[in-house]
Amino acid sequence: RGHYNNVSCVLFHPRQELILSNSEDKSIRIWDMAKRTCLHTYRREHDRFWVLASHPTFNLFAAGHDSGMIIFKLERERPAYTVHGNILYYVKERFLRKLDFTTSKDVPVLQIRGGGKTPVYSMSFNPAENAILLCTRHVVLDNSTYDLYIIPKDSDDSQPSEVESKKAVGITALWVARNRFAVLDRNYQLIIKNLKNEVTKKVQTPV
Repeated sequence: RGHYNNVSCVLFHPRQELILSNSEDKSIRIWDMAKRTCLHTYRREHDRFWVLASHPTFNLFAAGHDSGMIIFKLERERPAYTVHGNILYYVKERFLRKLDFTTSKDVPVLQIRGGGKTPVYSMSFNPAENAILLCTRHVVLDNSTYDLYIIPKDSDDSQPSEVESKKAVGITALWVARNRFAVLDRNYQLIIKNLKNEVTKKVQTPV
């Protein structure tokens, strides 16, 4: 249940308890075998899908549609990161880390709330306020969240403590001004917020 037209192809994931299916309804769906639920849906606007194939060892899948073929991955293999000047910020295990390209010094700057159990999908850094947005992608996209952290100035401790964040639901979030960031909510509406995570403006996106 899920596709609303003929199912063209079904494929077992080579290493995970997942099933991939595609259909003439112009979608690819990813299913959890244990829970028997749909985790993700990928769509094309005009093309029906007909065939699926997986690479035996790499995280690569191919799907054939009316006008060609797409190659895709189910999850990201590299950690989320952002670069500002000579500094690279990235997430590893339960820490946000900072790598200085000029000195090659790589140190943790804060511990992510919850121990980083949910992988960070994307991040956005605000150098003016030394603040960072960490976005996590839930298997049910509408339940995705983001955390707003202020990075401590004395952040060279080898084992920094967990820092309190401002957390809210949102598919993604990024900085748009010194003290404003935009959130795409579950209704695909853009919400502008301030550093206190308070709504300052709402923008209706085109349908």
